[in-house]
Amino acid sequence: MISGISAAQFAEQLIMAERMGKDQLYKTQMNRYEAQLSAYEILEKSLNSMTSKLERIDGDGFDEKTVSVSDDNASVTVSPDAPEGQYDLYIQQLAQAHQLSKSFASEDATGLPTSGNLSIEVGGETLTLDMGAINADGSMTITQLRDYINDHPDNPGVQASLMRTGGNVEFMLTSKESGANSQITIQHDGNDIGMTERRAAQDALINLNGVDIQSSSNYLENVIDGVNIDLNKTHESGQSTTITIGTDFEASETAVTDFVDAFNELMDQINKLTRSMGSEVADDIDKDKDDEDDDEDSNTSIGEDQLGVLKGDASIRMLQNSMRQMIFEPSPNGMRLSDVGIEMSRDGKLTVDEDKLTDALKSDPNAVKAMFVDDGGYVDRIGDVIDPFTKSNGYLDLKQDNLDSQVSRVEDNMDRHDYHMQQRYQIYLTQFTAMEANIMKMNSASGLFY
Repeated sequence: MISGISAAQFAEQLIMAERMGKDQLYKTQMNRYEAQLSAYEILEKSLNSMTSKLERIDGDGFDEKTVSVSDDNASVTVSPDAPEGQYDLYIQQLAQAHQLSKSFASEDATGLPTSGNLSIEVGGETLTLDMGAINADGSMTITQLRDYINDHPDNPGVQASLMRTGGNVEFMLTSKESGANSQITIQHDGNDIGMTERRAAQDALINLNGVDIQSSSNYLENVIDGVNIDLNKTHESGQSTTITIGTDFEASETAVTDFVDAFNELMDQINKLTRSMGSEVADDIDKDKDDEDDDEDSNTSIGEDQLGVLKGDASIRMLQNSMRQMIFEPSPNGMRLSDVGIEMSRDGKLTVDEDKLTDALKSDPNAVKAMFVDDGGYVDRIGDVIDPFTKSNGYLDLKQDNLDSQVSRVEDNMDRHDYHMQQRYQIYLTQFTAMEANIMKMNSASGLFY
């Protein structure tokens, strides 16, 4: 033993002292690179979120429509390309699917033809059943006939079913499609088999703003551009349904406020990533973190590890300054954001006067839309500023690739350092083991003189 400890322990203590400096250096480098990587990833998510909001505004953000229907005779849905206006709808007749039935004593009743052909025609398509082949012995029940028709690969579009009335069973055939052209004809060798019509095959008949429309379905898809109508029930004489289609101002307001929120979030992220711990942003970090805990996308939250790690990146500051500068410039139609109630506060964030925004949208919605989505409008301008950062092989990709390379180099250096220290440990262990053996020999020899 050397000073009361083993050779292995002594070698370990020397190695720990020897490697401490480089271990701390590599740890510091790794923490810095990883924090920067995380910061660039957060910034990229914020920029992509801003881009998504811009696409929403540039798409249907200002084109959403509202629809009101005066009664429940019809249900109406509209898409953004529906023309605004008021429409008068009169429903004279609903479309119906043809239905026939015939009474039998029970579900197990027989008495079906044992020869000849039973033909079922719907809309020009015919199913022919060879009764001599499927019911030669007369044992087929109406339940079996129902299943045979429904399962047949050549079924022309008819649904067979049984309706139990208490004393009898009605064998029913119903067309799967509504409309006058879906009438059912059933015959045995060209002769009627005595089925009763329970519901006539008919088209829907309506009048929309003075125009007569006939439809085989009670669902009128795109009857006017972007307008779909479900017919629920007919009108009494002299009655009608009023359909009113207008601009959805709430959707337009949401598009604008989403734009403002995305802008402010991006500015806030850049402030946190590029300012030091002594800044106003750093002082408020606890409050911000509490707010971010409630955020659905925690991937954009900034903690102390990322705070200020990009403060030396001039390109990020240039991005922020460019976005703020363009906010003050007029749009191609001469309007400014201040015209719709959007102003920049002293902290560099945008605020919205909702009353002023609503007034602007109601006064001239097309002008408000144009300032955002026309060529050279605010959507295009901000998109042009963001694109060099987020595009494939753009600024953020290059930064992250470079940091990935630096992280790999540090990991390689750490591996080499570990290997070198392991070699040093083996050298020390060999030396101290030999020294320990010699000391033990000397102690043994000196005992001979006592």
